[in-house]
Amino acid sequence: MDSITISSEGSQLLPKTNQPPSPSYSSSFEDFPDDLIHRQRALKEEGVGQAAFLIRDAVIGHQDAPYEGYYDPYSNEDDKVRNAISVVCGRLVVQCRGFVVLVGWIMFSLSFFEPPHWCRDMTNLDLPEGADVNTNGYGTCEYLLYARGTTADGEEDQQYYPNSISMLLTVSQTQIVELACLIVISMYMLVRFADDGFVPSLFFYPGQKRLRHTVQISVLVSLFAGNLAGGTKLNPLMRMLILGSFLRSFQREFWTFLEMIPQMILVLSILAVIVVFYAWFGVVIFYGTPEGRESFPSLIEGIWTLWICITTANYPDVMMPSYKSNRVTAIFWISFMVISYFYCMNLILSVSLNKYDESIADRSKSREELSKKLLTEAFALLDHGNTNSITRESVMRVMLILNQDIPEIKCLSRDEKHILFAFLDKDGSGEICIEEFLDFGNVLLLKLAKTSDYATFVETYLPSIFHCGLYQKLCQVVDSKYFDNAIDFTLVLNAIIIAIQDYQLLAGEDYEMNAHYNDGSIDTIWEVFETAFTVVYVVEASLKIMVNGWKKYAESPRNVFDLTITILALLATFYVYYPNTFNNSRLIQFVVMVRVLRLGRLIFTVDAFQLFGAVSLDIIPAAIPIFLVLLFFEYAFASLGMALFGGLITRDPTNQNSFKLLLARDFVDNAYWANNFNDMFSGMNVLFNLIVVNNWTECEIGFEYVTGKKYLVRLFFFCFHLIGVIGISNVVTSFIINAFFQQLKTIEQRKGWEEKIDGEAVINGSRAVFDASKVTGTETGVQGTQYYARIQPKHVDVELDERAALRSLFTRTQSGDSQK
Repeated sequence: MDSITISSEGSQLLPKTNQPPSPSYSSSFEDFPDDLIHRQRALKEEGVGQAAFLIRDAVIGHQDAPYEGYYDPYSNEDDKVRNAISVVCGRLVVQCRGFVVLVGWIMFSLSFFEPPHWCRDMTNLDLPEGADVNTNGYGTCEYLLYARGTTADGEEDQQYYPNSISMLLTVSQTQIVELACLIVISMYMLVRFADDGFVPSLFFYPGQKRLRHTVQISVLVSLFAGNLAGGTKLNPLMRMLILGSFLRSFQREFWTFLEMIPQMILVLSILAVIVVFYAWFGVVIFYGTPEGRESFPSLIEGIWTLWICITTANYPDVMMPSYKSNRVTAIFWISFMVISYFYCMNLILSVSLNKYDESIADRSKSREELSKKLLTEAFALLDHGNTNSITRESVMRVMLILNQDIPEIKCLSRDEKHILFAFLDKDGSGEICIEEFLDFGNVLLLKLAKTSDYATFVETYLPSIFHCGLYQKLCQVVDSKYFDNAIDFTLVLNAIIIAIQDYQLLAGEDYEMNAHYNDGSIDTIWEVFETAFTVVYVVEASLKIMVNGWKKYAESPRNVFDLTITILALLATFYVYYPNTFNNSRLIQFVVMVRVLRLGRLIFTVDAFQLFGAVSLDIIPAAIPIFLVLLFFEYAFASLGMALFGGLITRDPTNQNSFKLLLARDFVDNAYWANNFNDMFSGMNVLFNLIVVNNWTECEIGFEYVTGKKYLVRLFFFCFHLIGVIGISNVVTSFIINAFFQQLKTIEQRKGWEEKIDGEAVINGSRAVFDASKVTGTETGVQGTQYYARIQPKHVDVELDERAALRSLFTRTQSGDSQK
């Protein structure tokens, strides 16, 4: 009779059938270890090395150049030194990529902490006598950005040049850090060149590879030259380019945005015609009226007024003068807003969403086509006799090269190699046909884990306790809904007590902290409650880890968040109450207050909310590239803004611009002094305000007054709004809508029923459990071990039907079905 294995998770696995003894593989190639001797032996089979690299490209889903666009270390046996260097450097290119990206981010961040270029050498500035501006390497920035006093409008002890006080590096320190980063990136590019066998024609192979390397080399040369020659004004933009050239996901979303532009321009052209027509009409009908003199004195001013109206920043204020005198003018304003704002702006969003949907579909299709093409080429290299089949030994040799030479593919253990081969060999014939080989990409996406890996500490080391009735009862309690409900009730009680404790503060009443909070002792009722809640949370986390095991516990993002806050609360408790010089127990209250954020999980007990919460958690990683596009765009405009408007927003009574700025009443009345381009942080804040849209005109008007160049300022703000708000923000919205519906479908699939696949596996949600001794009719040599299998997608931007992929991998075929 078949036996049933019960895991520590309490889930029923597959029946263990009495399998015949597995064949011995001791004399066959695939049991040889992954060392250099057996690598050389594997490469003696023609096409193995090339096939491994083609399989790599099929799995990662992109190819900067065809195989012939890279140096082939497997075809030229006479140049063993170059071949070895190419293989080693190929691994280094992948393994060091994350570090190089980190270096790129360090360079990118220098713009936030270096002295702004506008104030480094203010030779025409009328500085007070005795002002020391050259002692610490900051130039005149040290004086200007830290200067305080009575402002032009009479306020005391204020910054003369409002900024975020983020100038942490001197000019020379910035150059040293930047040069060090450039050396690291240059060494990485040299390693890439070595990966291509030191062959320039391969390093600059036509296509994406040439474009990327040309940009990177050009930017590196520009940055080196700028630092050595002292011309660093363009360095912020160069830093952004070098970082972006290493972020493939950012490039993908950026090109998607560029592809949307032609269709957006069509809608924007319609909008432009509407704005010009209404501005012309407004100049005529409001001529000689207060509305006409203020908002429509000319066609250009009328267009600007209506553009602001489209952004909703001045509506309905702009219509009120005419509306108060004649209600009929409402027809003009309302009709304009309906056509421009409600119709045209939403039409742009519709175009963006449609184009983004097409882009996602194209990505999925192109990756499938590329994978099929590359795997077909790899199969042809291994099918030496044109028999439409390749042997187990050939596949194992390829897997050995994947382990040895290709770090993009996770390293496979001996058992994993045999299991993955069994997934490919769907008919159990011991050979792989082309139809089976085309699954190689999905097979390498499998994440395998032994069910024994999920065994708890008690189950492994204290089996007598694990099997006793009292412990099993405890496990049932901890895994029950009643336990979670009890913790949820504790959370609610925690929140209520904190609210009562902070009632005066929350109600806006005068509040004086209890002196006992600072004595380092638990001697108030509130401190007793806070300590008790901390103990409860520690016990909860300890019980869950003990019962479920660390691996299962850590797979839940909610558990990880709970444990993080619990540890913080525990450390704060020890730090405050353990005898030392610091004894402010308010710290515990703040940490416990963060703990109450767990109350959010109460919302997700409702099925609909739970679904939306799970979807949102899945969207976050996929959203990073599209937000990088927005970040880089703001960064570029902030750099340009610092070059154009740096230092112009000032309250310095010795600077005439401060008196000009006082004439911009909207700017002054709103105290928008901090909205400036005096440093990078301030500039990024200004542009984020523009993304939000509200009150951006009050900020913009200040720059008009201090520059005296109205149209330059308007062009800057108009371009940012056009590209950033209408363009990129719509792409962000399109991405979120598209990703939401993709993830909604995926989450529904993961919640699917338990499905048995012909005795091969049981699929539950996105995970399958199976007996690894025999898979799809193929003996693996793995004795009596249960495994979990998950599909681990390589791409977060295009959803994979994980359940369907698992079903396909576990479905056995007959020899005739495989067309061998």
